[in-house]
Amino acid sequence: MDTMEVPNYGTVVVCPYNNAHQILAERLQKHLVKCRRQYPNAKITACPFNNAHHIPEQELKLHTKTCPDRGQMESFKYAIASTPAPPPQAAVYVRSDGTTVLATAPPVEDVKQDDDENWDDMDAPAYNPAKYCANNLIIRKATHKTAAEKRQFYEDERVRHEMLKKGNA
Repeated sequence: MDTMEVPNYGTVVVCPYNNAHQILAERLQKHLVKCRRQYPNAKITACPFNNAHHIPEQELKLHTKTCPDRGQMESFKYAIASTPAPPPQAAVYVRSDGTTVLATAPPVEDVKQDDDENWDDMDAPAYNPAKYCANNLIIRKATHKTAAEKRQFYEDERVRHEMLKKGNA
């Protein structure tokens, strides 16, 4: 892709689908998605290392060998630690019953789980959003109503809000 610096504007990139399109570099991704939809028969593919690189199909093999983002992908893929991880250190741990144990990690204690909990047996009332909104200063919107029903709804809302404000004061 051709790039050029435009004074007082920024870096501009030429679209691979249409050379007449000159896009700011930071908007290129969004533009490429739109242009790809606009030109579905274009023989252009996306680079496997950077989705912002759209290359003609016949040049893809050469591009994948010389892509500047290839190094980042390969260094991630074939990362080898320069120094091996240190072996875990053995330490003395104290269990909840007071005994001590020498181990590389804290001991996992057998804690009896309380499996008798059942949230379906709770006595809490069910949440009713319509009731909550009616009893609090919530702005509601009239939907699916005729003009006369909307006028009445908003008048009732005004009265409801005034009553709630007096009750809270």
